[in-house]
Amino acid sequence: MSKYTLTSAALLLCSAVSTQAQANDELDKIQREVGIMEKILTAALKQDTDNKVRNVSSSYLQHQGVVFSFDVRGSSRWSSVFASVPDAPLPPLPDIDFEELAEIEVLGDHVQVISDAVVVKTQEAYQQAMEVMRESAERVRDVAEQERDISREIRDLEREKRDLEFDRRHDKDAKDQELEQRKKELQTAIKELEKQQQKLSQKQQVMRKELAEKKQARVKEQQQQLAELVQKVNNSLSLTLCDYGSGLRNLPNDEHVSFVIRGISEDKSEQVKVFKKSDIKKCVQGDIKATQLLEKASSYNF
Repeated sequence: MSKYTLTSAALLLCSAVSTQAQANDELDKIQREVGIMEKILTAALKQDTDNKVRNVSSSYLQHQGVVFSFDVRGSSRWSSVFASVPDAPLPPLPDIDFEELAEIEVLGDHVQVISDAVVVKTQEAYQQAMEVMRESAERVRDVAEQERDISREIRDLEREKRDLEFDRRHDKDAKDQELEQRKKELQTAIKELEKQQQKLSQKQQVMRKELAEKKQARVKEQQQQLAELVQKVNNSLSLTLCDYGSGLRNLPNDEHVSFVIRGISEDKSEQVKVFKKSDIKKCVQGDIKATQLLEKASSYNF
């Protein structure tokens, strides 16, 4: 092998090593920038959503972009707790996660401790809600049971009435007048019970309708709260990208910044939002506003 060939091979090897080292250096820079952006996003989202965001994490897909993911604790979390008792009104509850009642959260130099008083308040509200639901369901069951009791009593009277008619036909020695009088008494009692049964049936229908309306109002309220929370999350993301997106300077302009958001879709799917790095750069430079950046993002559930 000639000296020229050896030299060329050595140059190619050095070039490959240099290229790989440069690529690794770029990845290290992106990793550092993504880690800083993750902390910024965590602080911004928790502040903008009243601390309803948790488990913020990030990763980088080469030639595609950065992916952030996090969970959102919305009002729908409470509705799943009470799903076992339908048609009952829910009182307002503080939005505190039972899993985090004893949790100490550290953000920078700030330490936040959820106090024992908050724990007690949350537990009392939970117990109050369950008691209201049990009482509502119990009232409906009581009315239904009264209606069933009357139905059984009507059947017993009808049976006695048939027995009297049978005796009258087959017992020639029976006192027709006494049998006829008892039959009239039974008919009067049956009519009175039927009136009571009708009133109870109407009362039960009214109660069930009221409970259904209260449940529907609660569901509507939860949907509105969820929509407001989604808007807060979206605004927080777009504003944070506009304010701090310059920190992702080593992310190529043709790649993307994506967010996988769990807990804001009623069907329990994940919502995905994808921003172009080039659009984020425009917002950082003031060429577009945060609202426009949000409009340009792709959004879908998966």
